[in-house]
Amino acid sequence: MNSEQIKLLSRMKTAIRNNNRRFKRRKDRDINEDLAKIGITRDIAWDIILSLNRNFYYLDTKSYYNQSNYSLTFKRLINGKMVYIKLSLEKDNNIDYVYCWSFHIDYDEYL
Repeated sequence: MNSEQIKLLSRMKTAIRNNNRRFKRRKDRDINEDLAKIGITRDIAWDIILSLNRNFYYLDTKSYYNQSNYSLTFKRLINGKMVYIKLSLEKDNNIDYVYCWSFHIDYDEYL
């Protein structure tokens, strides 16, 4: 992670602590099912996100995942499973909000 990404992660953590956080609705995934497969709840997922640091950062080489300067991706071992986490920071009425786009088992690790 470079210094700008570290600052972005810090802003994200502040927004999460202020309860400005959302799981992004996606047509191709169900967050509740994904979290159940890992064996955690939504609150635990946010606690895990708050504990992320540069050691868990993952540079996703898929270009469509790196379209924003305000998104970060991570991989972390949780309950014996490698988990892929993607976050973005977006402004709404000049307030930072964190959106969790992905929090699921990283099946690429098992191919």
